[in-house]
Amino acid sequence: MEKEYLLNKSNEITLNVTDGKVDSYREKDETQSTVRVYENGTIGVAGALGDPDFDALEKEAAAKLGGIPYPCKLNAGVKKSIIRNKPVVSEKDVLRVGKRLAKKVAAACPRFLINGKIQTARRQGSYKNSQDTELSYENTSFYASFILKDKDSSNIMDASYGVSVSRYGSVTERKIVDDVKTLHDAYFGEKVTLPDGKYPVILAPVDVLGQIVKDFIAEYYVSGGSLFKEKLGEKIFNENLTVAVDRNPVTNRSAAFYDAEGEIAPNYRANLIQDGVFKNVLNCKNTATMFGLPLSKTAAGAYDGVPSIGFPGVYVKPTATDVNELLGAEKAVYVLITSGGDITTEGVLGLPVQLAFLVENGKITKRVTDFTISGNVRDVLGDDFIGVTQKDVFTTPQEGVLVAKMNLINN
Repeated sequence: MEKEYLLNKSNEITLNVTDGKVDSYREKDETQSTVRVYENGTIGVAGALGDPDFDALEKEAAAKLGGIPYPCKLNAGVKKSIIRNKPVVSEKDVLRVGKRLAKKVAAACPRFLINGKIQTARRQGSYKNSQDTELSYENTSFYASFILKDKDSSNIMDASYGVSVSRYGSVTERKIVDDVKTLHDAYFGEKVTLPDGKYPVILAPVDVLGQIVKDFIAEYYVSGGSLFKEKLGEKIFNENLTVAVDRNPVTNRSAAFYDAEGEIAPNYRANLIQDGVFKNVLNCKNTATMFGLPLSKTAAGAYDGVPSIGFPGVYVKPTATDVNELLGAEKAVYVLITSGGDITTEGVLGLPVQLAFLVENGKITKRVTDFTISGNVRDVLGDDFIGVTQKDVFTTPQEGVLVAKMNLINN
């Protein structure tokens, strides 16, 4: 009988911000443990919350053998540990830092009501199996998210700003405040209505990629429902586009570097698209074996369930440092908030835009009145794809933005 043992712990401190002030402090500790056993082509799983008792869980998992088919292909003889446990903001300083940050943002943005959350987290875990593999990790993170409401508006929210940083100090704090002030000033500044047409559009990669995630799920792909059916191994997008499931601790500070089945992708990123080529679909060992697919090393799953697929973070390989490098003096539209959106079976993407700004020389200038952007995803990520930046249009966020030509249609 082969065995797997998983342990995951998290500690989160969350400050709630209401009207520019921290009004609550919440600390959450959670421990999850899992044992999986394999015998005769079947799997047994047991999980628990709180301090682990692996002996008891092993007995419970063994008692469940025989009912669920699952292949046993354990990662063997791998020893690796990545510990990044220096806190971005120490636990004793979180409340002080959060109060100061919220106060400064509120003072810089007098026409906005400032609500939101400020959070610090420490996550750690381990994976061991009967084939002598031992993996462990520890990550820390700091995140601030502000919901911005025009004091004269009846809306629940009118704008938003979020940032995750790996370091925090006076310079970072000033940049966050400056970013939100830039957003505030542009929001209440001049408005412009752009003529219908095709424009360079700047947006978060997930705004486009989130619409096609299902098309990369193994079951959906093999059923023939995917937009990219029978295209595995072929070039389907621009040769400069690489998209991966991200477990690299440098760019994703919330995930283990290994998946839920103890598999480690090259550079901790499992490529779905590599240089425009459809490289792989999302699977686990069960679906990879069932459908004869290459293992994607993207397994996840509930602590008390069999492995399934996961998407802990998306990484899109940068092609430029910033928007200026991609566009120069060319004007573009920066999309900050979209409302839903949909995609047709032919791949035509439509995103209603609630908040956007004109970008000139890499800087936000005027607010653009509401519109819808559209385009076939094969074009948006193909011939109309311009690139992906390392830096956001704002100064502090460490995630890049996607730039592509899309059709703008006024509402």
